[in-house]
Amino acid sequence: MSLHRTDVLRRAFIVQWSLSLRGATRSSIGSGNVREPRFSESAAYFGRDKVNALGGRVIPPSKFKPDYYSSDSFKNKRLISVLGSVAAVFIYFAWLREPSDLDEILSMPPHILSANLERRMLREEIEAAKKNGDDTTLLEAQLAYVDVKEAALKTQFAK
Repeated sequence: MSLHRTDVLRRAFIVQWSLSLRGATRSSIGSGNVREPRFSESAAYFGRDKVNALGGRVIPPSKFKPDYYSSDSFKNKRLISVLGSVAAVFIYFAWLREPSDLDEILSMPPHILSANLERRMLREEIEAAKKNGDDTTLLEAQLAYVDVKEAALKTQFAK
């Protein structure tokens, strides 16, 4: 029995000695006038002095003060609002919106879209060149070449 007690004391001494060598003793921390808190002063303590005359516990008032934004009704209203907004957007885009020119442009194959755009640009350049009195043979040749490029793009996108 005493062997066990001496081992415990020896280990405690070694631990305390090693901590003092590292400078981690209580006196080297420099805590000054700070005292350790007592358990009886903590919120977890429910001793005899925390019991009322009827034998029930005197529970200290909570420091948490609930507000509207932390209540369940606000969370429910926020969820309903988000779901309603998502449903409204979905209903609008799925059923109520009518087709527009933009839908036709976006659903058009890319080879037709690019060819039509290039044709329109070349026709505008030809008209501007005719108003200025410039030669338009090169622009007209490019306009004829657009059909060849459209066919090449069509075969490329078909693969």
